[in-house]
Amino acid sequence: MTSEGIRPTGDRGRTGAGPAVNSYTEWDPLREVVVGSLLGAVFPTWQDSMKHTMPPSAWPVFRERGGSPLPERHLKAAEAELDNLAEVLEAEGVRVRRPDTARHHRPFRTPEWESGAGLYAAMPRDSLMVVGDAIVEAPMSWRCRYHESDAFRPLIKSYFRRGARWLSAPRPQLTDELYQDVGGPEPWAVSEFEPVFDAADFLRFGQDLIVQRSHVTNAFGIDWLRSALGPDFSVHVVETDDAHAMHIDATITPLAPGKLLVNPERYVHSELFGGWEILPAPSPALPADWPMYFCSPWVSMNVLSLDPETVVVERQERPLIEALTAWGFRCVEVDFRHVYSFGGSFHCVTLDTVREGASGRYLSLPES
Repeated sequence: MTSEGIRPTGDRGRTGAGPAVNSYTEWDPLREVVVGSLLGAVFPTWQDSMKHTMPPSAWPVFRERGGSPLPERHLKAAEAELDNLAEVLEAEGVRVRRPDTARHHRPFRTPEWESGAGLYAAMPRDSLMVVGDAIVEAPMSWRCRYHESDAFRPLIKSYFRRGARWLSAPRPQLTDELYQDVGGPEPWAVSEFEPVFDAADFLRFGQDLIVQRSHVTNAFGIDWLRSALGPDFSVHVVETDDAHAMHIDATITPLAPGKLLVNPERYVHSELFGGWEILPAPSPALPADWPMYFCSPWVSMNVLSLDPETVVVERQERPLIEALTAWGFRCVEVDFRHVYSFGGSFHCVTLDTVREGASGRYLSLPES
């Protein structure tokens, strides 16, 4: 580990110093990426807003085992898959960085509430977002994730010192006023008490970002990001058909300019994608008895684009691989089912810090 607390695992594919961070889309050629880690991961400390997004079978586990280590054998297999992903990306010419090891098991508190522990540093896409030359730290609404970006702080400081902008959202209080009962006129578990969002509810299309409202992202948070990014970027709210909405990247996945992979159960057509080719993702191939603590098997479509012709896909998702291959993509197949169990796949566990390319317009926007 370096003095900056980062673990670079490769340096191929880089020419010259270049910008510290530069990433405007989900598909431009990838040159540098952060891959998360499950080392020391624990079950999340339960809060009632979780029941609107988590599989009901996991509720008793979270209530009873919050703060205790995740299942050791499954966790080790998942961490090995993450390490292998880092090696695969390096072989593809991508520089890979990893977070610090953090003590997720330690309890913490504020004057208003306490959490029995943290969670993990596995999903940098949840807490961080790169927009152009800026890194944005998200104000997440799960109390156990209050310090999650700390494992990535040495990396963020390194990028800042090399010229990146660093935008940290207002520190949320996460008091009881933020959370509300779902039903009737209140479709979401978070109110408008303060700005909150998970970065994974946003997707980048050059000068435009799209976002969904969800049980972790409110309008106040969207407005804050819109203001923080300024006039060079536009943020568009899209509708999705997902009563359990939390993170848009298993509902909409842009793979290349004009090519959109969508969840056939959740996608709601938007005029923003007028003229785009839209491919409904095949049903997930995950066995029904596979342990899924955090999310649905639709994490299968949570792929990572390496460039407009290449995507990283879970090796056993054969129907998806066949569909993407027929659509003209080269699929890099990687085993990742053990990571699935803990809440994400290739897009979730990565933060693309450097992609070739500059800002542009890709969506069908109404003329002003």
